[in-house]
Amino acid sequence: MDTKQLVDAIPEINDFSTVASIVCVLPTYFLRLQSTTYRIVLSLSMVFGLSILAVAMTTIVGPLPPHRSRGDIIIPVVLFSPLVVVLIAILACIKRVTRVGLWSTVVMVCVIIDWVGISLLILALS
Repeated sequence: MDTKQLVDAIPEINDFSTVASIVCVLPTYFLRLQSTTYRIVLSLSMVFGLSILAVAMTTIVGPLPPHRSRGDIIIPVVLFSPLVVVLIAILACIKRVTRVGLWSTVVMVCVIIDWVGISLLILALS
């Protein structure tokens, strides 16, 4: 897979990672999970939510299509996803997470806002 295919797949990856993250978080509202299980589910949700950032970062190593620069790909993902920092901070401190409803809501809001921002950016560029 070359970089052009990867860049063209960003909208689909964005949609898939958002849905996967929401599917992971949603059961935490309805099920009584042990704290360890809850942390694992929340971590998995955040990893799915951060996958769009990982995909954008992989474009650094490959050759770019002639009409795009690295900044065209990476900067919008980082700028339109400021809540990625929140997800990384929560993931780094996952051992201290205790309030299930609050942190599930924070993760869900971050993921949805990231999805909307990247989707609007892609819509504006196309």
